[in-house]
Amino acid sequence: KQPPHSMSGPAKGAHPFGSWRCQQCHHSFSMESAATQDEAEEGGQPLGESWLNLTASVTGAGKQKNPVPSESFHAQMEEKRIIKELACEHTMPLYPLCEGCTAQVMAELAAARDQARKDCEMYETQFALLSQREQEEDSNSREQIEEDLRQAEEEEQALIEKSHALELERTALRKKMTELEQNAVLLEQMQKCYWREYNDLQLQLRSSDRDSLRRKIDNVTMQLEALNKTNVINDAFYISHSEIYGTINGFRLGSVPSQPVEWEEINAAWGQTALLLQTLVSCWDFTFPLYRVAPMGSFSRIIKRDDDKCVWDLYCQSDMGFGRLFGYGSFDKGMAAFLECVRALQDHVRSVDTSFSPPYRIVDHKVEEFSVKLQFNTYERWTKALKYMLTNIKWLVASSLSRRS
Repeated sequence: KQPPHSMSGPAKGAHPFGSWRCQQCHHSFSMESAATQDEAEEGGQPLGESWLNLTASVTGAGKQKNPVPSESFHAQMEEKRIIKELACEHTMPLYPLCEGCTAQVMAELAAARDQARKDCEMYETQFALLSQREQEEDSNSREQIEEDLRQAEEEEQALIEKSHALELERTALRKKMTELEQNAVLLEQMQKCYWREYNDLQLQLRSSDRDSLRRKIDNVTMQLEALNKTNVINDAFYISHSEIYGTINGFRLGSVPSQPVEWEEINAAWGQTALLLQTLVSCWDFTFPLYRVAPMGSFSRIIKRDDDKCVWDLYCQSDMGFGRLFGYGSFDKGMAAFLECVRALQDHVRSVDTSFSPPYRIVDHKVEEFSVKLQFNTYERWTKALKYMLTNIKWLVASSLSRRS
């Protein structure tokens, strides 16, 4: 790279030893003073008219204009030129340079040369160490390979011996398996023979007891038929009549002035009737839609399903005259609700068994034209209504036998 024209030399017409500016420290210097000093160092010989363009020397573009009168000076300039060329290969600063900067550059180059020598020595030392280590590793690697090869050969020999032992063991196992298969075939034949003999023996034993077993079967069959025809509910709750009264398990339900019945017996009859109705409901898997019967012996009750506080009695504790009926409405309401439960069960049985047809018709609180309420009623009509109600319940008991069958 060529420097600007103002830096390539002195201006045209100027003295060759004019003023110059160092391109590194930017200080002005005179070529005349430098030449005079060099001349003094050389023995006082004049330098003559000369100047140096280092950039041109490096690039080869500039040429020396005036001859150098002294060979020693020329040698110094040549040495400096070579040094500058070496420096320009790395830094390429602009020239000219003053003597101080030139000396500094030369000192830096000398330090770089010394450092390069040290680095070279260090590299040679490290290369020697690496070469020695590589040789040692090659030697160790060769020994390791030989050791691995020896171990592999020993392992191979051990595996060959193990394979031979396994082959012998397999031969022995095959022989044993053949023996076991033969024993299995023999055992299967013995088992078939055993079961054949066992079956023959069982047939012989059973043939002798066949007649007695058949007689036992016939007896059990007859007993089963008799039990199937037995109605447990009918035996547990025996419904009949005694003159004008309907009875359940011997308790009369109702009362007439000519043949009065104690209220304890009537209450017991109501308790048996409530328990019977609840049993029939369980037999038919039915639930009353409006009421719930609570059989409690002589103190049975009936409860409204949607209101547990609405409880009516199915018993009475004293005789009720016709004028006292207004004070005992709970008993009448309980009997009417019970009759409604009987009617609901009859409808359910009729929906299941179309052949079911009870003898008496129930409408509201009446059986036929007789009311089960005592209020505004006579004992004779009340007793007849209860008798008809028990008759319909007896038909329900009979229908439960057909359902079980």
